[in-house]
Amino acid sequence: MERKMKEKEISGWYAQKELTPEEKAAQMQAIEAWYEKKHRQNYRTVPLEIPGKMMLALGKMAMDRGVNFSEFIEGILEDHLRQKKVNWKKG
Repeated sequence: MERKMKEKEISGWYAQKELTPEEKAAQMQAIEAWYEKKHRQNYRTVPLEIPGKMMLALGKMAMDRGVNFSEFIEGILEDHLRQKKVNWKKG
């Protein structure tokens, strides 16, 4: 009895074509412009892609502490900025 193996698909996030330095610079500039526009509109709408297992671990930690996920992540970021001596409240 033969078993058919399903081909594994590689996410487009990882598979990328090689870009020339000019193309890469243009792509990075477009990405930065997009994020800057989103930040000016409302920083909370900026999507982030993180591994699912990392999201799950962070979610469990937030539940253990009894805080909602957004507050938990903001706390982590605030602690990091404080360690780097960045006054994010000043702007």
